[in-house]
Amino acid sequence: MRLARLVVVAPPAFVLMVVSTCAQPSSPQATSRSEPPRCAKTFVNAITSSDATPGVWDCLSPAYQNRLEGQGDRVFAVDVPLWTHYRYLGVDHNIALFDLTVNGTVEPAVYNPPVSHVIMAVYLDSGGKVDRAKAATPS
Repeated sequence: MRLARLVVVAPPAFVLMVVSTCAQPSSPQATSRSEPPRCAKTFVNAITSSDATPGVWDCLSPAYQNRLEGQGDRVFAVDVPLWTHYRYLGVDHNIALFDLTVNGTVEPAVYNPPVSHVIMAVYLDSGGKVDRAKAATPS
């Protein structure tokens, strides 16, 4: 009885504080609602499309450009892209994370064992350009 009386007598501000403190922590989906950094989005659009992506070459750091065999906005354009869709997961400092859907027509040996999604980390340089990207299969 004594405990119930304390809760009833507690000021409303205290009750509100306790309720908000005990609520679920904010979910990671909160960051998925925001837009990805511009160059990260352009890059992911390019690697999930078979078409040229306007502006992708300008969104790559000079170091990344030097590692590629082609150049220009068609640099990632291929007949059958390895990934078909993406979902933005969020950003932490200079790393934007994406969930990529693996193209169902890709040779099964590419991902052995087969997977339907990969997580890609897109690393941005200080100017916001894509410096490198790494894909990993979720375990």
